[in-house]
Amino acid sequence: MRTGTILTATLLAVASTGLALGQQSVPNPTPKPVTGLNLAFDAPHGQLTASGYALKPSPSNLPSGSVSGTIDVTVTINLATKFKRETTFPCAIMVIGGEIDLTNVVVDGGIETASGFATVNPAAPSTATCTLSIPYTWTLPKDSGAENGIVIAFAAAGVNRAGVTVRSTLQLSGVESLPANGSTSKFVFDATL
Repeated sequence: MRTGTILTATLLAVASTGLALGQQSVPNPTPKPVTGLNLAFDAPHGQLTASGYALKPSPSNLPSGSVSGTIDVTVTINLATKFKRETTFPCAIMVIGGEIDLTNVVVDGGIETASGFATVNPAAPSTATCTLSIPYTWTLPKDSGAENGIVIAFAAAGVNRAGVTVRSTLQLSGVESLPANGSTSKFVFDATL
């Protein structure tokens, strides 16, 4: 594992997290970016991790309910960099969902990850596609006033034969609506490496 790559990814993730969440549409005319959520993508190992958040424990006497479903994410990657033929393209997604307090960076729900490799389209070798699926079940407190939703982070990289990351990207979707219980939700994103 290359410390420089991890450190660079972490610093970029902190910067992009604040920018991406700061761009969401909210009623407040001056949205405040989340400063505590940090994302890091270990490209050679295809691992996307989060830190800087707190999981909110639900009191045992509070009636709760389960929500479950599947989140399918497809990322189409424009390969603008000149990669060598043996380059692999690891990719990962993270879904943070349930009740999300963006001010205090508290999650009452779950954090799910999936990783794999994007496949280069032989008919269009300048693009690669990463398709990942996350089934989930979260127990949420029954609170009609709670703000529910999901945040999707996705990352992709070009890694050479020596295991060195040539290029990487980590992006956020912003806050999406919490999918209906039992549903399969599909999200499509574009990225460039």
